[in-house]
Amino acid sequence: MCGAQTYREEARTMGARGARVGVWGCGSVGEREKGRVSEPTTSNSSTSNFCTSNSPTSNFALILLAVILLVSGCGSERPARTDDGRIPVRVFVLLISTAQVEYYEWAEETFEKENPEIDVIVEQFPGSSLKDFEIKLRLRFASGQAPDLFHLNENVAAELAALDLLAPAPPYIVEMVEENSLNSMVRTGGIFDGTHYGLVSDAVWSALYYNKDMFREAGLDPERPPRTWDELVDYADRLTVRDAEGNPTRAGFSMRKSGYKAGTAEKWVSFVYAAGGRAFNEEGTYAAFNSEAGRAALDLYRTMLFEKKIDSVELEGDQQGFGQERVAMFIREAHVIRWLQDNYPDLDFGVAPFPKRDTSLTAGGTYMFAVSADSPNPDAAWRFAQFLRGDPGYTRYTGIGGIIPSSESVADLPQYSDSPHMSVFLEQPARSPGGFPRASRAMDILGAYVERFCYGGIDAQDMLTRAERDVNAILAPNRRDDTVAAR
Repeated sequence: MCGAQTYREEARTMGARGARVGVWGCGSVGEREKGRVSEPTTSNSSTSNFCTSNSPTSNFALILLAVILLVSGCGSERPARTDDGRIPVRVFVLLISTAQVEYYEWAEETFEKENPEIDVIVEQFPGSSLKDFEIKLRLRFASGQAPDLFHLNENVAAELAALDLLAPAPPYIVEMVEENSLNSMVRTGGIFDGTHYGLVSDAVWSALYYNKDMFREAGLDPERPPRTWDELVDYADRLTVRDAEGNPTRAGFSMRKSGYKAGTAEKWVSFVYAAGGRAFNEEGTYAAFNSEAGRAALDLYRTMLFEKKIDSVELEGDQQGFGQERVAMFIREAHVIRWLQDNYPDLDFGVAPFPKRDTSLTAGGTYMFAVSADSPNPDAAWRFAQFLRGDPGYTRYTGIGGIIPSSESVADLPQYSDSPHMSVFLEQPARSPGGFPRASRAMDILGAYVERFCYGGIDAQDMLTRAERDVNAILAPNRRDDTVAAR
């Protein structure tokens, strides 16, 4: 039975594993009004635990799922050989820069010279939206036309693994992961239910960026950034510039207050981690942020935004505000290093470990190569993934800029280990809050509540209680043993 046929039969009742695990997803919380979160639905339908909005996006996705899966055929069978007898490997990736396009052109040509029996066919997704790319990938699975090798986020990989749509990694890939991964987050990024399904190529987490000239101006040592929450608040207060009414015109520390909801949640979760807490339980079945650590993280936000007025929702923050010197410090990922150097070459900035209360630990995530369980040529696909993650190819890839090397051997190269900026990221401990079905949706909801708190629309305990309730409703299907693929 082909994958599309299986999906079509399950879609007839809308109780398919695909619907339960969230293969199609729902409208993003980001589509809602800024600073507002709707109450959860009370419907008993099979999708109510996953969808808490009636957005056009979610309705369209569910209708499209039913139409495609009910009326489409299994599609033309993918040939195991090309007309000239070579082994085809179809690769599906999101490429958002000309440098990435050039890299994959080089990789295809170089690999085929070394492996003339294999024909690599790289298909670039036309666009720059990760969510659109993931929808297209799921459509390919639903229509029985999944690529052999593809690049995806750990949360999507967890959902596909739960549906038995991913091929387990062969021993030589497992050995590569176990022996040459930068840290535990990278090492475990492609493991679900104890099985290796992915080879991590990209991992992201945050560190503290700070403006050295502003430190000097405030009488602070530019080579001694804040190490604790108390120091962070003290430094930020001294770095803030306020108008006659006491409102900040330059943020001493820019909080992540809005924008992409999962990103808003991730920055707040970093503070939860630093206070010794967790976002979710290990199995991805319950929220864990309604805790002492969660309250401490919100109290820090309250101090910054409302008590000391170090930051404001009226100020443009993040990397743009930092580059334009309206922000003295902020938390962000490694790609900002290259962006600042390219756009603000005269800016004197430093990068430092995430300030701790109990520990220095930031939230992050992984992106990996995986192979379809239905691929007619899984070994050839894994061999190309091995080439991409091998030192020669991977050194070229990370040279694009803004990429934390996932392999320890490449991270040890001088251009990374000796860099005053990138070396901080290499040493910064990180943990993924996700890696289980519905994690992305849970983070979207959490981020919307964090945003609402930052805009003064909800108090701390109410925010934690309501967010916990809504996230637990989303994660409820994960508490059924047959649907979960977690680490």
